[in-house]
Amino acid sequence: MIQGIGIDVVEIQRIEGALAKRPAFLERILTEAERELCPQGQRLPEFLAGRWAAKEAVAKALGRPLRWHEVEIFPSRMGAPQARLHGRAAMHAQNGRLLVNITHTHQVAAAVAVWESES
Repeated sequence: MIQGIGIDVVEIQRIEGALAKRPAFLERILTEAERELCPQGQRLPEFLAGRWAAKEAVAKALGRPLRWHEVEIFPSRMGAPQARLHGRAAMHAQNGRLLVNITHTHQVAAAVAVWESES
């Protein structure tokens, strides 16, 4: 049964600006494991914008605010994004699963999350 749906859209240029102003911005948003997946160069803002949107979408689907590091977004074996939850977020969603999808254009990144429960 669907418990919640979340969606978020982020302007990539906004993320570029935040990275330029505050290099620590990357560490604030991504876990260490997520940072290991980061592409270098021009694709970095797009990657980070997609992760930002996915984490925001997950928070909206769960219906509660989350800390950035409570949610990790990783590719599955087939390359599709998957959400891993930690801390309070994991406890909140323990009887269900999250489906996540991310898309990009040159200007924006968008993500949607669906929280399903077994009951």
